[in-house]
Amino acid sequence: MIERMVKLGVTLMVVGVVAALGLGLTYTVTRKKIEQYDLQVEAQACLSALPGVKSASEIKEDKQLSAKVRKKYPDVQKVFTCGKGYIFVVKTKGYGGPLTLAVGIDPGGKVRGIATVTSKETVGLGSKALEAAYLGGFKGKTAADKLKVGEDVQAVTGATITSKAVTGQVKQALEAFSLIEQ
Repeated sequence: MIERMVKLGVTLMVVGVVAALGLGLTYTVTRKKIEQYDLQVEAQACLSALPGVKSASEIKEDKQLSAKVRKKYPDVQKVFTCGKGYIFVVKTKGYGGPLTLAVGIDPGGKVRGIATVTSKETVGLGSKALEAAYLGGFKGKTAADKLKVGEDVQAVTGATITSKAVTGQVKQALEAFSLIEQ
């Protein structure tokens, strides 16, 4: 009986080690491709967030500005600059998990567009707060606007948490823009 348990334990350990090595190798091989894909997705969202920007080569991450903004607004991951304005990549928690948006703000401090970078929101429910119809309601908003769900921003029915997350992200981007202009 003890021999059998030891044999099963050793077998389980060998299977676990082989599986761990396989997963580690897979991660090592695919990591760079995944990182490249993530950067492409982010670049595409940034282009969508600031109308008039035609190519990713027009935008550039300002690492110093990103660091300055992140000190006060830790949800702001990156700040991109270009001749048309700024793009703030803001990550927070939505209902389904991490939610990352790109918020485009023109030099005058108005929201020009918003695009989803990553989302784990429930398809058909929380994801409705990430559709163009809802996100378009933020166009033209400035740091002077309250941006409070239920007052000047309506929540999507059944997606209140996601609506609040999106509104908070836009508010942070606008406040971060105000910090830049100081």
